[in-house]
Amino acid sequence: MENMIVLNTVADLAALLNSGLDTLINRVAFAGDLLARVRESGHDGIAIDEDLGFCDDGGWIGIDEMGYVVNEMYLP
Repeated sequence: MENMIVLNTVADLAALLNSGLDTLINRVAFAGDLLARVRESGHDGIAIDEDLGFCDDGGWIGIDEMGYVVNEMYLP
């Protein structure tokens, strides 16, 4: 089993998305400021858009109640 990658900031997430990882599901968890940002937004995930430094093409990363990535769409 691979190690879980824990992301704490938006910058961590952007760097990981730029790394070319083929999937985040069952590999990545949100924590710290990144998890707080998602919770404060009232959503169960984060859009991959200009706020992360990417083109807004409808990309999305969904997390469960513990912060684990459980859904993704249109990774860069």
